[in-house]
This record gives sequence, structure tokens and C-alpha cells, in this order.
Amino acid sequence: MFSSKAVIIGLSVCIVALVFALLERDLDAKVAVDCMDPTERENIRGLTLQAINDGFSNQIKLLFEMWMKDSNDQPRRAMVGTNNAVNAHIRARKQALAWDPPAC
Repeated sequence: MFSSKAVIIGLSVCIVALVFALLERDLDAKVAVDCMDPTERENIRGLTLQAINDGFSNQIKLLFEMWMKDSNDQPRRAMVGTNNAVNAHIRARKQALAWDPPAC
């Protein structure tokens, strides 16, 4: 059975992936974003960056927990997962910082 901690970590990773996908879609497809004042824009950016950081931290914790439970092919497996998480974190932060909805 899944522990509540694993479920929370999984949900956090999914949220970060969703945010990244939405930001990337906005840049690639040029989907119109509602206008907003600068305060709201920075509030949303801050929430997005915090979610990205939380997702990264949760993923690193999950990788370490898996390493402790299953030492097979470690630390290679942990390093592959860590590198994937770092790359996703960098790309997601870059997209969040570049996000620039129109001002009202």
C-alpha cells in the first residue's frame, strides 16, 4: 500500500509537471493569457516557482528513499533520476521566469 508521504510526493511532482506543461504550451502555442496587474503576475510567478522548488525537493527525497529501500544498481539509478529532476527543474524555472502575460 502507498504511504501518504509517497502520495504527496507523487502529487507534487504531477503538479510541477502540469505547471511546466502549461507554461511551455503558452510559449509554444501562443495561447492567449488573460491580462493581469503586475502584482498578480508576480504572485502567480512566485507560487509557480515555489511549486517547482517543492516538486524538485520532493523528487530528491523520493529518490533517496528508493535508494534506501532498494540498493540494486545504486547509485547509478539515483543519479539518473537526480539528473532528470535537475534538468526538469532548470527548464521549469526558466519557463516560469520568462512567462510574461499582458498587463491590464
